[in-house]
Amino acid sequence: MKIKILLLSPGPIFVLRKTFYEDLSNHFCGTIISSTTKQEIMDLKKIGDFNLRCIPFNKGKKVLSNIRFILWSIMYCLVLRFRKGKIHLVITYDPFKTGLIGWVCSRILDAKLVVEVNGVYTSPAVFMDEPNNFFTIVKRRAFPLIESFVLRRSAGIKLLFPEQLVPLKKHFQDKVIHSFPCHVEIDPFLNFTGNEEKREILFAGFPFKLKGVDILIAAFKLISEKYPDWSLKILGWFPDKTELQKAIDGHPRIEVHLPVFYSEMPEHICKCSIFVLPSRTEAMGRVLVEAMAAGKPRVGANVDGIPTVINDGVDGLLFKSEDIQDLAQKLELVMEDPKLRRKMGTAGRKRAIRDFSSTVYFKHLFDFYSEVLLLK
Repeated sequence: MKIKILLLSPGPIFVLRKTFYEDLSNHFCGTIISSTTKQEIMDLKKIGDFNLRCIPFNKGKKVLSNIRFILWSIMYCLVLRFRKGKIHLVITYDPFKTGLIGWVCSRILDAKLVVEVNGVYTSPAVFMDEPNNFFTIVKRRAFPLIESFVLRRSAGIKLLFPEQLVPLKKHFQDKVIHSFPCHVEIDPFLNFTGNEEKREILFAGFPFKLKGVDILIAAFKLISEKYPDWSLKILGWFPDKTELQKAIDGHPRIEVHLPVFYSEMPEHICKCSIFVLPSRTEAMGRVLVEAMAAGKPRVGANVDGIPTVINDGVDGLLFKSEDIQDLAQKLELVMEDPKLRRKMGTAGRKRAIRDFSSTVYFKHLFDFYSEVLLLK
């Protein structure tokens, strides 16, 4: 018999990962509740062995959309309980909004709560891109309290790296805690065929300070005159480009590219020569796994979960977090040595196939959920 789950994913989702949910259906069934702005996703009611319920999301009315999501999720659980439907596990994407909703839903359904922790929410860097006002101060103080409240009421906790909960200074001995990477669809990056790579350093992500874009720009400027045939491309969503443009300061070989759909990412990653993630905090770094699968050498900050994805000196290089000089030196090492780039790229590609395939992920997930269900 398959494990029945209720999966709460806040969204809004713009592209439905059909392959993921079809693979998930090999071991699990149940309901997925999310939100979207796409009518075609709202119209889709079934995917694999899961019922899909996507609540309309209005970008201009976020508060109203969030209230609608909360009320719809709770009403669904009340109706399911009234009809005596059975859910074994309530799964939440984070320990905050969906964590609190998941706790309520798990109580209604008499199901066990599993919480995914997909960030290092106790890091000061989490709030660096937000205005320094009363609401940010409240959020900074409330986040650890809410996270701790939800995790204490969960049966299972999924981490991305083992030390992720250490800053909370809490002990969860009665919880099932597993640490393994999130699901990354690596096949499009493994199988991409296109033009030859450029002498290009690529960054992909947002926001500006949390992801350390300012650090990368400063490091590239230090060495750019020495390498006139190399360029830096920054790909991401920056609605206010004031800080970004100030940091670039008109540098002719730093390009800012608009964000792209996930389906376009293989083309950008596979055409670069080096991929860099200089984040001030990062629980894993999905893009690092994608670059690994594409066979690219990667340079990342030695912080939080990044060292679990980059094997320093083997499939990439780690630099001291926020150290511009160290990042510049590490970039030079791989820029100057094409053999080293190929060696690291090959090692990373092999590791991606071995450790980050869908088969490995779903084995971890099934073992984790099964252990939670065995917990008394």
